[in-house]
Amino acid sequence: MAMYSRAGKGGAVTSYGDVPPNQTLYVNNLNEKIKVPELKCCLLELFSSYGEVLDVVAAGSLKRKGQAFVVFSDISCATNALRSLNGFVFLDKPMKITYCRTKSDIVSHEDGTWKPRAKEGGKAADATRPKKVPGLSAAKAQEVQPKMAQHPAAGAAGAAAGDGQPSNVLFVENLPAEVNDLMLTMLFRQYPGFQEARLIKGRNVAFIEYGDEQQASIARHGLQGFMVTPDMALKIAFAKQ
Repeated sequence: MAMYSRAGKGGAVTSYGDVPPNQTLYVNNLNEKIKVPELKCCLLELFSSYGEVLDVVAAGSLKRKGQAFVVFSDISCATNALRSLNGFVFLDKPMKITYCRTKSDIVSHEDGTWKPRAKEGGKAADATRPKKVPGLSAAKAQEVQPKMAQHPAAGAAGAAAGDGQPSNVLFVENLPAEVNDLMLTMLFRQYPGFQEARLIKGRNVAFIEYGDEQQASIARHGLQGFMVTPDMALKIAFAKQ
């Protein structure tokens, strides 16, 4: 299966309806056979060539398959990505990209306009906004913790990783079986000082090495409780010396 290729004529469009330009792109017509962790990693790699990506949100539920949200640090980057990649054949399907109709939570936190939303039960209407901020850059680490408190699995991960002396090597648990070295590398290299990801096959754990303890600590703080699947959160501790 080819990861991506350029579509033929008519792939890109110049009109995007009545949605004003913003930092968040809505991407649909994605290959539904690709598992969510792999899809997010591939999207991150592709869209990062157009600027800093703050977040990639995708879900594996039936109603949300085949779609994702990509949040850029600024509007110009999002616009360049939209113009270049709309109609781009990615994982054997041409992507359909528009500006998102609602501002993502991570952008709202940055510009000071974020307000808590009333819960709507289990309605799929919330699919138009990202719910989980995985902390793809160190600057977002402070925003991640309040959101992770909403997930019991994330809280358990924080408690399990609370002990131990700081180290430049992180011990990561609760990995899904489909995760591989490439996915881990793409996730953890978002933080400065990344050196290597070593997956222990058959045990669902990995060791992630950084240049020093401070760099490892920032990455641990940012990705603690990261939801690699809708029901699995990373548990990250400092590796024992």
